Amino acid sequence: MASDYKLSTGARDRGCDGIVDGLDAGTIAIRTGAPPATPATADSGTLLGTCTFGTPAFGASTTGTATANSITSDTNADASGDAGHFRILISGPTCDSQGTAGNAGDTPDMTFDNKTIVATGTIAISSMTITVPVQ
Repeated sequence: MASDYKLSTGARDRGCDGIVDGLDAGTIAIRTGAPPATPATADSGTLLGTCTFGTPAFGASTTGTATANSITSDTNADASGDAGHFRILISGPTCDSQGTAGNAGDTPDMTFDNKTIVATGTIAISSMTITVPVQ
């Protein structure tokens, strides 16, 4: 039997708020290449640098979507390369979530001002949202 389970807007907002509330002061590891199969899979690609969420990391969810507040840039990138994915770390090296990264034209999960990172340069994240789907 096919599932027809759907969430109300209120349920989506509560779920999204629960996810993003746990990200306060977490870090975002920016890496090259495609993301691993799941957050539980070992890191892949080269670590380009690490940015830090503020506290609170996100504003309240609206229609299942929360937008990140200001994210602290990494002003001394670890390596050179094109940002391909990110991993959100909330407790040491444990990955909480991950997604694709790039410029706005790439339609990634996380958008950078410039996805080409140069070692010792600055990594700046211009926007990030997290959305809980309707179903």
